[in-house]
Formats: sequence, C-alpha cells, structure tokens
Amino acid sequence: EKEKKETVSTVGEKKRKKTRMVRKKSPAIWGRVVDIEWKGDDYLSQQLNLDYQLKDILLQIDFKKLKSNITIFPEPKYEYARVRTSYLLPSLDLFEAIDIIAKYIKSE
Repeated sequence: EKEKKETVSTVGEKKRKKTRMVRKKSPAIWGRVVDIEWKGDDYLSQQLNLDYQLKDILLQIDFKKLKSNITIFPEPKYEYARVRTSYLLPSLDLFEAIDIIAKYIKSE
C-alpha cells in the first residue's frame, strides 16, 4: 500500500522577501545621504517607508561608519527574521532604529 503524503495548504500565507535599505545621495555617487528608501517585501517596505521617525533616526547616523545597508532576512521556517548591519556593536541611534524595525516585523 502506498502512503499518501500530507500536504499543507499555504493559500493564505505570503512568502516574505528580503527587505533592504537603499541610500539616496546628492549628487548620486559622492554626495551625502539625503534620503533612504526600503525595497523588497511589499508590505514591510511600505510600513518602513511610511515611518518618518525611523527615517529621521537613520538619516542622522554617520553613514561612513555604516559600510553596508541594513538588510532584513525573513526566516519563515524558524519563525524569525534577521536584521543585519555591518556593525558589531551598533550606536545608540542605530540600535533604536533596529528596535523600530523589529516592532514592524513582529506586528506582521
């Protein structure tokens, strides 16, 4: 007798995509950062883009020290998300920004 494999329906669930912060500079290559935008997962990036407090905190960070952008990696299998930066020990402002990002991830 063949065993039937059980399949799980994922109709109501959306697959979360990686979301990243994109810096906008003036003039494009060597200028200072004048704006940031979140790209990736539609819902999360929209929520982060509409949070002007988060944007204000991030625009005050010294981007020369932050060598790479902030990236959010969803891990649906383990039910968590990683927020990644180039800092080993983030500044107080960056830690506050990461805390705000975590609240949006948790509310999904």
